[in-house]
Amino acid sequence: MAGRRRVRTTVVVIDVESASDEELVELYRSGNPTAIEALLTRYRNFARLKARSYFLAGADKDDIVQEGMIGLYKAIRDFSPDREASFRAFAEICITRQIITAVKTATRQKHLPLNQYVSLNKPLSGQEDPDWSLQDVIQTEHIPTLPSS
Repeated sequence: MAGRRRVRTTVVVIDVESASDEELVELYRSGNPTAIEALLTRYRNFARLKARSYFLAGADKDDIVQEGMIGLYKAIRDFSPDREASFRAFAEICITRQIITAVKTATRQKHLPLNQYVSLNKPLSGQEDPDWSLQDVIQTEHIPTLPSS
């Protein structure tokens, strides 16, 4: 069989339980899907612990934990081993910042008028004529304008 060569490949098996966080990040980036699962499992309790300190109006505690997990994913994605910080320190910052950003966004008053509007075209309920809207009921009076100076 001319032309066929045997290629020897080496498979490196690393125990994800005993691997460092930095090693797991590197394994994940090289295509190992169990590495990210190990990191998410390793830091899930920290995200839950951080979530206990915050309150998000209209949200469940699990929603805040989920925000923390999004922060953890971003930490895994953006971690740079050539920096001075460990992965643990970077992940804690990312988790905390993601939770704080979610809380700030949810409590922001910026979109309140849009979220609590009353439509003038909505049919009035409980009225004799269901085809009437709030716009039909509002009295239109002449509103005087201020004289220009």
